Parts: sequence; C-alpha cells; structure tokens
Amino acid sequence: MSKKATIKDIAREAGVSLSSVHMAMNDKPGVSEETRERIKKIAAKLDYTPNVLASNLKRETRNIAVVLPEKDSRSRFYYDYMRDGMRGFEPLAKDYNLNIIKLDYKNAATTLNQLDLDAISGVVTVGYPEDDYSDAIKRVSGEGIPVILMDSDLPDSGRNCCIRPDTKIIGQLTGEMLVNTVHRIDGKILVCAGNITYPNHYQIVDSMAEFLAEAGVRERLILEHFDDTGKKSVNQIEEVLRNNHIIGCCSVNSRSTLVLAQALVNSGQAHQIPMIGSGLFKESAQLLQEGVITSLIHKKPYEQCFLALGIMADILAKGVMPEQEFIHVGVDAVFRSTLSQYDAVSFRMK
Repeated sequence: MSKKATIKDIAREAGVSLSSVHMAMNDKPGVSEETRERIKKIAAKLDYTPNVLASNLKRETRNIAVVLPEKDSRSRFYYDYMRDGMRGFEPLAKDYNLNIIKLDYKNAATTLNQLDLDAISGVVTVGYPEDDYSDAIKRVSGEGIPVILMDSDLPDSGRNCCIRPDTKIIGQLTGEMLVNTVHRIDGKILVCAGNITYPNHYQIVDSMAEFLAEAGVRERLILEHFDDTGKKSVNQIEEVLRNNHIIGCCSVNSRSTLVLAQALVNSGQAHQIPMIGSGLFKESAQLLQEGVITSLIHKKPYEQCFLALGIMADILAKGVMPEQEFIHVGVDAVFRSTLSQYDAVSFRMK
C-alpha cells in the first residue's frame, strides 16, 4: 500500500510553508490566489485527502508556552522572525485545539519557575546557558511536560529535542566563502565571534577555524567577542581594522553583522574587504544590496520556530514523539542575485 500524502508532502513539492498549505486548502486568507491554485493542483496530483480524525480531534484546549527574548531594538535582527514563525503556526494550532502563550525571555529562569505547570502542556524556547535556565527547564521536563529548544542546546535540561541550524556546516560554509572571496594572502581575517559562552556562536567559530586551517590560514584569525550593537563595539572593530592588515572578515551572529558593517563603512574600507555576514533581516539585506556585505548566512529563525511548534503539536495532539535529538533546519548562502527569492516580511523562501 502506498503511503498516504500529507500536507508536508504538498508543502515540499510546492516550495511553501505548512501554514501556506493549510490556508490554501481551507480557503483562508494569507496566500495569493495563484499560490492557492498551485497548492490545490499539487494536492490533487498527490491524491491528498485531509485526515478528518486528526483535524476534528475534540479535546480540551492545551497551552504551549513560547519563551523568546523580549521584543526590543536588538531582537529584531533574529528573534522577531521566530515570532513570525510562531504567528505563522497559530492557524494550525487552533485546528489542534492548542493555544500559544507568548512569554518574554528576560529573567528566563524566573519566568519558567513561576509557570503554573498545571496550566501548561508544552514549552518551546531558545536554549541559552544563562541564569540557571537549564535547571528551570529541568523542573518543567521533570513534570512530564515536553520541552523543545531552538537555536542552541541545553543537553542536560531534559528537553525532548533541539531545532537548530547545523553549526558545523555554518562554520565550514563561512570558511569556504572566505577562501573563495579573499584573493590576498598577506593579511589577517577578522572574525566577530559573538558571545564566547554561547555554543551556537563558538561552535561556528571552531568549525570555521578547522576549515581555514586546512586552507592554511588559521593562524591569521583575529577573534573579537561582543554582544551588543552600540558605539563601543563599533569602535572596538574600527580599531582592529586600523591596526591590522585585514583581507577578509565575517560575523557569526546577526548583531555583530551590523557592527562589522558599520565599522567597515566608518573606516572607509567598505567594498574593499570581503565580508560574510550572518542573519537575513531588513538592515543586512540592505547592506547586501549596497555591496557592503558580500554574502549572508541565513539560519532561518522563522522555520526553526514553525517547525518546533509543529513537532510540539504532534506530541500533544497525536502522542508522536520526535525520534531525533537534533533536528537541523537548512542554512542558505544569500547573495544579491538570490535575495529576491525571500519573503521581505519574514525572510523565508517565497
């Protein structure tokens, strides 16, 4: 017996998100008529029929707590797109009788420790090693409540799985792009290396350094660590650019991408030094268009959150637990020539 087609199969063939398939198949707003018709044609070709039993499950509404860094001037570079993914999943959540509760990550351990666990059925959050957060997650998971982490992992927290980009691949990709764009061998490579305590930052640096070592340039790396976008950080990078012969540069996170780009502009070296940035957001896209940034590594925060909520829905509504400890979203190398492929609002593939 052939396997029955699912909305995942339709989304994969159509090149759209699960929420787009859901809206198209249920004649809801949110997709263009052209996309709606294309999705329906693919569904017909695949002989798709809705799972009436699953879609009509009658059960009490369950709450999923989504804990993300608070919305501020810095979160727009990355976490706002996770919020977009959360909003994109909300129509599907209603079909599963799931309610998404949005909580801020500020004082994250306190936020989780104050949760009424009788009122929460699942938790989706980022997994950063801050303020006893691993212990707070362990308290939740210890009560049998599933927890899914995104972007970075806390393996001792008892989480069910972690949704994230593959940091090893990101590091190798960054290193390869530097090797392909740097045409001189008489200088140093500047790396804005993010927060030294965050695994999703230092793992990228380690993987990139390993790749560059094989290319014979590891000993010429200059690592600069900072975690803000203020003038102090820009001055820090400008000083490095003034005092060293830099032949290429890169960043491992979204915030340092803006700092590095601003320092290149201020020092008069924009367009002269190849720069590999991290994160696809409004400002970085504009800098890519202007040529200040040579290319961007897109870690797909929208997809991370949307996928995490989809897995949580399967756990709560169907009892289907994730089989893998790590589920990797793909990463994209974005150039000026490919920027038009992305949704300007959520920066996911059109």
